[in-house]
Amino acid sequence: MNGAMEVETEQQNTSNGAQVEKKENCEVNEVTEDNKINTEVEVPAEGNDVEKSDGTAEEAAVKDGCDVYAYTRREEFTSENFKIELRGLPRFYHVGQLKKLLNETLKLNAHKLKPAGRAKNWAYVNFRDEAARENALAVLEGYKWKKSTFKVSNAKPVEDPLVKIREEREASKKDDDPDSNLSIMERVSKSVIPYAHLSYEEQLEKKQKDALQVLRKYGSDLAHVNPELAKFISFQKMRRKGQVCEVDDIVPSPVIDNYRNKCEFTIGVNPENGLPTVGFRIASYKEGSMHVAPIGHLCHLPHQMKSVVEEFEKFIRDSGLAPFSPLTHEGFWRQLNVRTTRNNDILIIPMMHPQDMNEEQLSDVKKKIVAHFTVGPGASLGITSIFFKAYGQKEKGTEHVLELLWGQECITETILGKKFRVSPDAFLQVNTAAAEVLYDKIGSLAELDSNSVLLDICCGTGTIGISLADRCHKVYGVEIVEKAADDAKYNAKENGLENVAVFTGKAEDNMPFLMQHCTKANTVGIVDPPRAGLNNSVVFGLRKCETMKRLVFVSCDPSNAIRNFISLARPQSKQYKGEFFIPVRAIPIDLFPHTPHFELVILFERWDEHRWKCIMEGNPLPQDEEYFKRLPDKPNFSGNDSQKDKRTPDEQEEEPRKKMKPE
Repeated sequence: MNGAMEVETEQQNTSNGAQVEKKENCEVNEVTEDNKINTEVEVPAEGNDVEKSDGTAEEAAVKDGCDVYAYTRREEFTSENFKIELRGLPRFYHVGQLKKLLNETLKLNAHKLKPAGRAKNWAYVNFRDEAARENALAVLEGYKWKKSTFKVSNAKPVEDPLVKIREEREASKKDDDPDSNLSIMERVSKSVIPYAHLSYEEQLEKKQKDALQVLRKYGSDLAHVNPELAKFISFQKMRRKGQVCEVDDIVPSPVIDNYRNKCEFTIGVNPENGLPTVGFRIASYKEGSMHVAPIGHLCHLPHQMKSVVEEFEKFIRDSGLAPFSPLTHEGFWRQLNVRTTRNNDILIIPMMHPQDMNEEQLSDVKKKIVAHFTVGPGASLGITSIFFKAYGQKEKGTEHVLELLWGQECITETILGKKFRVSPDAFLQVNTAAAEVLYDKIGSLAELDSNSVLLDICCGTGTIGISLADRCHKVYGVEIVEKAADDAKYNAKENGLENVAVFTGKAEDNMPFLMQHCTKANTVGIVDPPRAGLNNSVVFGLRKCETMKRLVFVSCDPSNAIRNFISLARPQSKQYKGEFFIPVRAIPIDLFPHTPHFELVILFERWDEHRWKCIMEGNPLPQDEEYFKRLPDKPNFSGNDSQKDKRTPDEQEEEPRKKMKPE
C-alpha cells in the first residue's frame, strides 16, 4: 500500500472539509481549491444505509444535470468505487485496533477506514482497486474478532455533496431568504468582510466581546480541570468581571483598509454575466456554490492587488481556456495567488488543471503568461515574480511543486526595521503594519533582557524571534516547513544576527535538544502555531523546560486553542510533568479589520503558590508591585448575575474536585 491508511472519525466526517494549514487563511471566509472533490469524497457518519438503485433515477439525474455519482465515472481515481460495508463490529472497540487488524494482521491494504459513529457496529472500508476489494470481501466474511462475527458487502459511493446540497437548497428555497435579493457583489462582501458595514469602533467592540467570551469559557473550564487553582480563579473573577486574568482592551490595526498582502483568488464563472472571473466564491463548495464574484469593491484588498486580478482576468478571458469546474472536472484555470510587500514586490502564482495537455501545449501557456506580464499589457503592474502550478487530481502524500517561470525566487518584507525573505508559500501575517504592533506587544509581555533565552516555536520565516533578537541573549527557532526554516536562517544572517539559531523539523522532536540549551534562569517561550494549535507533545516539552517561567501564546483561533490553554494548566501527573502554567494577562489585537477575526496573545507564567498567596493577601512581592497596582481595589463582578459565584472560598475549592475532567 502506498502510504498510511486514512482513518475518518465521526468528528471528521461532519467537519467542513479542507484542512487549512496556513494561519493566514483563518481570517477570511473565501474558499480555496482544496474544497472541491477531486480526490476523495468524505462519507457522512451514517451515509450508506441506502438500497441499491435500478439505474432509472440515476439516468434521470444525468438528464437534469444533477448526477450525484458523476464523479465516480471520471478518469480520476476515487476509492469510493472500491468500498465495502463491514458489519458485526463489537459495540466497543478502538479504531486503531481495527486498522491494525485490517492492514497488519490480515494484510488487506485498506486505503481508507470510515467508522459509522459512536456505538455503531459497522464501518466503511475503501480500497485502491477492485482486486483488493474482492480479496477483502472473501477474507472478512464470517471472520471472528473480539467475540463478534463480521458480515461484509459492497457499499454504494457517497453522493457528491455539491450536487446534493444544491438540490436541497433549491427544494427549501424561500421567498423570505434575506440574501435572495442581494447582488453577487453584495453577497461576497457579506461572506468575506461581514463587518465592513460597521464603523471600526463597532467592529472592535464586537471583537472585544468575543475575546472576553472565549476567556470566560477558558476560566470556567480551568476551574474544573485544576482544583488547586480554585482560590486563584475566584480571586481573579471577582475583581475582573468574571475573567480569569487581566484583559487589555483590543489593540486596533494601524491600517483599516487595503491591508492584505496575500490572497488566494478562485477562478470561476460570474453567474450575473456568464464570464470567466477571478475573485472569491460566494460560498464554499460544500455549501453548494461554484459561483465566483468580482473583488474590485472589497475594501480590505490593496489597489495593486486588485489591478493584478483585473489584468489576469482579461488574460484568461482571451486565453480560450475555460475555468475549471469542480462539478464536472472540466476546464483549466483554477486559482490565482497574489502576494505583495511594502518593498513593492508583487508575486503571482497562476494554477491550472492541465487536463490532456501535452508538454508543448502547457509550455505555450506558461510562455504566454510571462509575455503578458513582462512585455505585454500587464508589464506596467511591475510584477517581480511569476510562479506556476499545474495539477490534476490531488493525492495524499503527493506534493505539487511550484515552478518559477520568471523573476525573483522570493519576496522581501520589512518589519520593525529588519528585512525578511519570504518564499512563495511561506507564512507571513497578512497585515504587515498590524504585525509590527503584534510583535511589539509580544516583546513587552515576554519581558526580555540581555540574559534571556527566547524559544520561538513554530517560528515560520523567523519574523518574531528575529524582530526581538536585539532584546535577548539567544533565540532558538523551530519550524516544520523546510523552506520557511531556510528563510529564517537566511533572514538571521542577512540581518547580522549571530544570536539566532533555527532548527528544521517538528517542535516535539526538537524539544529535548532545545531544553539542553535553555539552561538560563530566564528562558521565555513564544508559540505562534497554525490554526489547529500545538501538538500535545509540544505542550509536554514546554512544561518540562523548568527554566521557562514565562510563555507567550499567540492564537488566531482562540476558541480552538483552549485545548492547549487547558493542557498548559493541568495539574502535574505522570503525563503532564513540570509545574503548570497559569494565564496572567491577555491582549486581543486586530489584524483583520472588517472580519470577525483577531489575534489573542496570552501571557502564561509558572504557578508559584507563595507568590500568588502574597498577591491575594495584599502583600505582593517587590517584582509584583506593578501588577498589584493594576488590580481593581474591590471585587467588581458585573457580568450576568447568574454567573456570580456566591460560595465561600472553601466551597469553591471543593467543587472542581467533583467535576475535574480526566486527563
